[in-house]
Amino acid sequence: MPKRDPHTIAVAVFGVAVLLVGLVALNRVFNAGDALAAGFRQVSEVTVSSVSAEGTVDVVIQQGAAPSEIIERLADVGVAADGETLETLILLTGSGSGLQAGEYTFALNTPPAEIVRRLVEGPPRIERITFRAGLRVEQIGLTLEQEGYFTRDEWDAAVAAAQTRDFQGDDPDFLGYLMPGTYEIKDETTAASLLEEMLDRFDELVTPSLLEDAEAQDWTLYEVLTLASVVEREAVHPEEKPAIAAAFRNRINQGIALQADPTVQFALTLGEGGSASIEEFGWWKGELTIDDLALDSPYNTYIYPGLMPGPIANPDIESIEAVIRPADVEYLYFVASPECDGRHLFASTLDEHNANVELFRNSGCIPAEIPSEDN
Repeated sequence: MPKRDPHTIAVAVFGVAVLLVGLVALNRVFNAGDALAAGFRQVSEVTVSSVSAEGTVDVVIQQGAAPSEIIERLADVGVAADGETLETLILLTGSGSGLQAGEYTFALNTPPAEIVRRLVEGPPRIERITFRAGLRVEQIGLTLEQEGYFTRDEWDAAVAAAQTRDFQGDDPDFLGYLMPGTYEIKDETTAASLLEEMLDRFDELVTPSLLEDAEAQDWTLYEVLTLASVVEREAVHPEEKPAIAAAFRNRINQGIALQADPTVQFALTLGEGGSASIEEFGWWKGELTIDDLALDSPYNTYIYPGLMPGPIANPDIESIEAVIRPADVEYLYFVASPECDGRHLFASTLDEHNANVELFRNSGCIPAEIPSEDN
């Protein structure tokens, strides 16, 4: 739920509801002033949606909307089954001037006291959180914990309990399928519902057309995500993704090892020494050593040619599209640009690549100066 202090709005006189029947006559006095004010409005200041399949109605109240208009609209759509009681309750509590504008969702036949309480308290706050591309599932949980929404344990439990979708097939976990982007955190949001939202967005963005294009090239979705996760970790500038994807696909087609540092960074976090590596270097170790590059792991693409066993991070839709529809180039190599701006120099031959490597080495640029994501 949103990280905010709970609002405690006490409508003390709700207990006088037993007196409402005798006071309904006061409605006309209350109604007259509001009706006069409403006559000057050209556009309704209270809009409502149709009733959803769940029996709820979305209500938008504009600033300055008259209590009478709010009551009338809520009664019209069935949120307030007894408009007169609601109106009298607002009059008795003196809350007419304290009804807050905003967006609400009400169930049909909401009790009058509950309607007044919510309108006085104000609409539920909706916060937004952005998950950048290239994170692992565990990093998403840590981000949620750091931002104060859910604990890491709550996120891990949600992942463990979640049911896989049809598009995941028999894939072992959710890595690669949690679509990066910005998500709303509402009062009713749980770790489990947020995970489902991320899967929903994946299903929405990875269209049948993309899947058909992949299948026509004899690539499964899981293979696409596996390579896309490497593209995601290598690319700093989105416009380079199709070229990076092309270079990797060309290497695969020619039986050349990918030799991608992010795969080694991922491998270091696995197995017996994984926890120690994460604690010392973070999830993505910055500078790899000769020993790191020699690590015997199926995820080490310096040792094992072809694709790794699975994704190493959650790619965004641009990286997925880049793998399915790569640039039409013959690149086999790329190295960081000597401009130290996160871009790359691409090459189709080893001689060209070695020349580019020399340019980078002579530039004085060091890895710490190249834009990258935090660990």
